[in-house]
Amino acid sequence: MEPLLGYGLALGAAGIWALAPVLYKRGVDRLSFTAVGWVRCIGYLASAGIYLAATRGIEGFIPSGSWLYIAGAVVAGIIWLVVGDLLYFACLYRLGVSITVPITSAYPLLVIPASWYFLGEPMTSKILLAALLIVGGIVLIAPRNGGKGALTAKERPLGMGLLLAFLTMACWTFGLLTNKIFVEHIAVPQLEWYRALGVTAGSFLLYKIYPGKLTVASLFATSKTPRRIFAEVVFAGALGLALGNLFFTYSVLFIPVNVATCVVSLRPFLAALFALLLLREPLTKPLLGGISLIVSGVVLLSLH
Repeated sequence: MEPLLGYGLALGAAGIWALAPVLYKRGVDRLSFTAVGWVRCIGYLASAGIYLAATRGIEGFIPSGSWLYIAGAVVAGIIWLVVGDLLYFACLYRLGVSITVPITSAYPLLVIPASWYFLGEPMTSKILLAALLIVGGIVLIAPRNGGKGALTAKERPLGMGLLLAFLTMACWTFGLLTNKIFVEHIAVPQLEWYRALGVTAGSFLLYKIYPGKLTVASLFATSKTPRRIFAEVVFAGALGLALGNLFFTYSVLFIPVNVATCVVSLRPFLAALFALLLLREPLTKPLLGGISLIVSGVVLLSLH
């Protein structure tokens, strides 16, 4: 029963992480990446605080346990959700959507050997095959063009872009693996609170250093609906960072982190499914093929 709960929680995290970008859409059109990164943390920090107070009371805000693990959780959160996301945005700029999405979504191929080496988790042929099926499916469903204004293949600086993609995956892998370590030493509500504090501070500092042209002040000065856009980004942060992270963190209490990572890599597939159902985007042959491969990989993981 516990493995099924772990699968369900990881699947819930994948769904939440796939839906959150829909809410970011208007925000990223009117705010710089660093501004979005900071504003979303308002929802993240508030939600993490509410959850901590609801589950452990006011006493939960008093640090308990080893300061080494608390500091580690803060630093790991910054690497995972601040540095990793910044590198991802830079990779999108360098390579475009069609190359960035499938490459960076292949992070299970880093997590599986890393979790075997550092955490002693099993690296069976079934898990490797499932990861390859899921990554192959992601490649098929990835967008085939970068949209209006995208760089052409000749204009893309591939060498630097590929390096950024690898560094992005490395940051995400580091965050996912260390999350497994910290959850064994820090209660989940407190872990998410400490991580939210670090990510919020890191994001705000980054915003102050490089606010970009589309700042929060410019949003309220020029937009007709600034409060709505601002609220959407805040809510997306609460949904994607707080709730999505909580689902994933709880999932690794019941299943290995490499298996949970394969399940949450359903995110691009779920995003494509949302686009099909909500935006009426066409169901193409590559999309059908990608769905089949991804579902096959997840089914393979669930077999005992």
